[in-house]
Amino acid sequence: MIRADARLRVILVNYNGGELLERAVRSALTSQWPGEIDVVIVDNASTDGSLETVETLPGVSVVRRPTNEGFGANNHGFADLVGNELELGIGESLREPGVVALLNPDAMVRPNTFRLLAAQLDAGQKIGAAAPLIVFDRPFVELWISGGDLVIDSIDCGGSEMAAQCHGIDGAERLPGSEAPVWLCPEGSTLRVPVAGLGEAIMVGVRTGTGAIGGEAVTGPTELAVDVVTRQSHQIVQNAGIRVGDRGVGINRGYGKKVGENLGPHAPMWCGAAVVFHPDYLRTVGGFDPEYFLYYEDVDLGLRGLAQGWKTVHVPEAIVEHRHSDRSVQGTELVEVLQHRNRLLTLVRHGSPGEIAAGYARAALTPVSLAVSAVRAPGERDERMRLAKWRARALKDAVTGLPKARSRRASRDL
Repeated sequence: MIRADARLRVILVNYNGGELLERAVRSALTSQWPGEIDVVIVDNASTDGSLETVETLPGVSVVRRPTNEGFGANNHGFADLVGNELELGIGESLREPGVVALLNPDAMVRPNTFRLLAAQLDAGQKIGAAAPLIVFDRPFVELWISGGDLVIDSIDCGGSEMAAQCHGIDGAERLPGSEAPVWLCPEGSTLRVPVAGLGEAIMVGVRTGTGAIGGEAVTGPTELAVDVVTRQSHQIVQNAGIRVGDRGVGINRGYGKKVGENLGPHAPMWCGAAVVFHPDYLRTVGGFDPEYFLYYEDVDLGLRGLAQGWKTVHVPEAIVEHRHSDRSVQGTELVEVLQHRNRLLTLVRHGSPGEIAAGYARAALTPVSLAVSAVRAPGERDERMRLAKWRARALKDAVTGLPKARSRRASRDL
């Protein structure tokens, strides 16, 4: 069990985190923790000045990296634990902590979160990780699509473009646009939009279609103002842990559920946006594989932990609020390519031969299917062809990465 007076080390990887970084750091420093707290910010060569307001705070250390190393830069924060050759990059080695926490710079913890999570860790029982309930930090309103199909190419709330942070339900589909995601919303679907404040209207740019959005009539291309004040909003779950589906897809437990709804079966792994580790977990399982850069690095490390008998406990009372897709924007080339490339490489490292073959076969067929759909839907041709190109690139990169992924698997299986 973790001592009551144990040191807590909170690691945040920052790349141009803006004002959200300060929010994250201050939430960590003001946690209800009985022992000492040190916050380690690993900065991936940020240029936005986001470090300026936090680097002088008591208890904060900064590890400056010369390039953007992605999520794997977390390794610098616990280099002294896992026994690798990474340099901490600060004046002296940090004292060994009793608990290690990861926190995204666009997330913030509630005061009792770390304490509740750490209380569950027990190396003797091989409980090496504790995962919180991660919720989106802004409420969502639901806009029902009725009377016909609509193509929406901009969604603005409070002066901010929200299309990348929206969720589609019952058939609403996101495609990558040239500037921001485009939403295909068939009749009967629902678009969930995060709102900055209840006084803000949602400005919806409709490209084509006739029908209604949340009861507001649409008769062709227009920019429609949809009020928020009269609509009920809901806090939405991002995840309560991760599991891997039968196609190698990392699945967020409870994703899209309203807070308070049943989240479904227990998930065997944690999410890297916010998690607390027993140091022995990191010592035996190791750190993140830098080959991933972003996405699936937590799935890979979680699967390695499971293979060694480590367990994850989920603590629904421990809450983390997350501004998802604020920096690594959903629907961009970087995100689409890395998510699908890394899913395939994770299959190679951890899946069965049949799962690997099926995964690569589906990945080969997807660009063809998208190209065919572009021909059948000329109004969405550019978006579908853009996505087909990105999926083809993801497959190419995954094939290129096959030898190294096989090598990683072989070394793990020894």
